[in-house]
Amino acid sequence: MDLGLVTDTASDLSPQVAQEMGVGLVPTYVKMAGGRYKDWKELAPDALYRAIRQGAEPVTEPPSVEDFLEIYERYLQVYDRLLSIHVSGELSKTVERAREAAQRLAPNRVRVLDSRMVSAGLGAMVIRAAEMLKEGREEGEIVAELDRLSRSSLYFSVADLSHLARNGRLPRFGEVVGNLLGLRPLLRIENGHIRFLRVVREGSVPEALAALVAREFGRRAVRITIAHSDASPDWVNGLKAALEREVRLDRGRITRSGATITANVGLGALAVHAYAVE
Repeated sequence: MDLGLVTDTASDLSPQVAQEMGVGLVPTYVKMAGGRYKDWKELAPDALYRAIRQGAEPVTEPPSVEDFLEIYERYLQVYDRLLSIHVSGELSKTVERAREAAQRLAPNRVRVLDSRMVSAGLGAMVIRAAEMLKEGREEGEIVAELDRLSRSSLYFSVADLSHLARNGRLPRFGEVVGNLLGLRPLLRIENGHIRFLRVVREGSVPEALAALVAREFGRRAVRITIAHSDASPDWVNGLKAALEREVRLDRGRITRSGATITANVGLGALAVHAYAVE
């Protein structure tokens, strides 16, 4: 076979979904309560959420170069070339480790892409790449589409900005605004960075997220992914219903966030990724 796909667990694609698509999944590591676990593989989202509710404070670290070497060697026995698509290099050293492994092993056979995305956005890009491969599209076409999707929209809200501020991923003013006013912040992934937008009343978060998508895309057909880290079912269903009312849906999916994301945003985060169908 010509081209294979590899990604990491910041995509919030479960091992089962990745296996069904034939995508190699490199896990981020999670340190928690004296243990070290592989995200999604050794620590499922539900177990992670329970541990956090009981007081655990997970910390993540990117895959090692050796982790990438292992999966690249295995997949290059099946595929002529690999397209390795990873979480934003502005937020993680994962893509840096992938590039080092590719350069060491087979620089002419492994192409590493910085998605400039995370979670639902990265997962949507990998799913789109797998879909295009199934259609028989060429590597150049797939890379061009992924470049377009790297500029797509991921909006989200968190219950507590202190996680992002503590990890240096958001200016301290965001923590003050979000926490002292008792409101929920709206944020956006933009060119790989986290951008603080504004705050809204807590109960209006699902509708506010849907409104951001509707304002951006109008009546264009869009594909949607909702991701959450143990957010209220009412919120998840409320966001789904609001999107169905406000935008022209081509396709949609819902996923839970694993440790790679949850360790940095905390419990109760709700996100929506959208891109226009062309």
